[in-house]
Amino acid sequence: MSIIYKPRKMVCAIPGKEKTGYFTAKANSKTIDLDGLCYRISSTCTITSADIRGVIEALMTQFELELLNGSNIRFGDIGTFSASITSDIVEDKDGLKPQMVRIKTVTFLPSTRLKNKLKNKARFMRLRDFNRKYNGVDEE
Repeated sequence: MSIIYKPRKMVCAIPGKEKTGYFTAKANSKTIDLDGLCYRISSTCTITSADIRGVIEALMTQFELELLNGSNIRFGDIGTFSASITSDIVEDKDGLKPQMVRIKTVTFLPSTRLKNKLKNKARFMRLRDFNRKYNGVDEE
């Protein structure tokens, strides 16, 4: 199993720092849906896919409640989730009213264990080589 990448051209046009080159970019963005994830988990244990889905739905409800309460959620060796907030800029701090504050995004900070596992186990294959090997074509 490999992460498929392709070269992507980079052009830096900042005066005095002009540079052209290539960097890597993921070539595929395959997504597994909840049903697929539940099926995969259930195939490795004795819990049914429906039971796993129920636990995930209950977990989602608790995540939502905790994030709305301002809590960060440390999810074991997966990482930490938290809600990031923002508001419009006002001239003085007394002008910041609760109705001006909104959720910007939910952030995820992976645990050290997860990051290290990914770094140590990740394998990569260039898209051109993948296409040659599995599709019999020589293109990127």
